[in-house]
Amino acid sequence: REARTAKQAAHLRAALAKGALKRLSHLDLNDNLLGAEGMATLAMPLRKMELLECLGLANNGLGAEGVASLFTNFGKDDFKALKRLWLGLNQITDAGMTTLVAAIEAGRLPRLRNDHAFIKKVLFLSHNRASASAVQAVEDALAKRSQ
Repeated sequence: REARTAKQAAHLRAALAKGALKRLSHLDLNDNLLGAEGMATLAMPLRKMELLECLGLANNGLGAEGVASLFTNFGKDDFKALKRLWLGLNQITDAGMTTLVAAIEAGRLPRLRNDHAFIKKVLFLSHNRASASAVQAVEDALAKRSQ
């Protein structure tokens, strides 16, 4: 299954790179078991999608390495429209949450918010390996930025 998922990620990356999906504002990649390799394949083209407002990455086997692929070495316009992000039901540790906090505190993800509706909150960060304090640090960084 991992080989098939990596191949599918490569095909999606090619479509994104060609601009075939550049007008998408919502992309649901939940439940695809992308893992670190798949996320590394998709991270750059996802970050460059200018109109992407909602990105679902729940239940993809992402850990700290997958989060690092998405949220380090940002360009100034990466994820500039992203408002909603679902990272729940993964394997993200405190280190991954720290990476996300650093991106928020550096002024990246300027439009990202934490919706407090139950289902959105569950899919945002919950059900990962990170401690409650690490998840709270992400929520605090978002709250601080919006003040």
